[in-house]
Amino acid sequence: MIFSATDIQATSLTVKWTAPVDDGGSPITAYRVIILKNGTEIKNENVTDPGITSLSIGDLERDTEYNVKVFARNIVFEGAAAQKTIRTKTNGEMSNEFY
Repeated sequence: MIFSATDIQATSLTVKWTAPVDDGGSPITAYRVIILKNGTEIKNENVTDPGITSLSIGDLERDTEYNVKVFARNIVFEGAAAQKTIRTKTNGEMSNEFY
């Protein structure tokens, strides 16, 4: 699976991903996005429509490093996470919305 963070702002970001090349022999049924700050999980969102391949996350802190993990799930198991470390901007658009 390949994913990226786009539209990174001071308090929000959007995570976009592609389906994994290998689905383990069973179609992808859902995705899970986890956001960690200093090793502590602060968001854990399930995307139950496999056709949705992005998620906007709000209510983040300015100029803060987050570890973002995206998992693909099928009826049998949840695969290994694709992950990246992302830093929010110091200045910029602020959002307190959570999608």
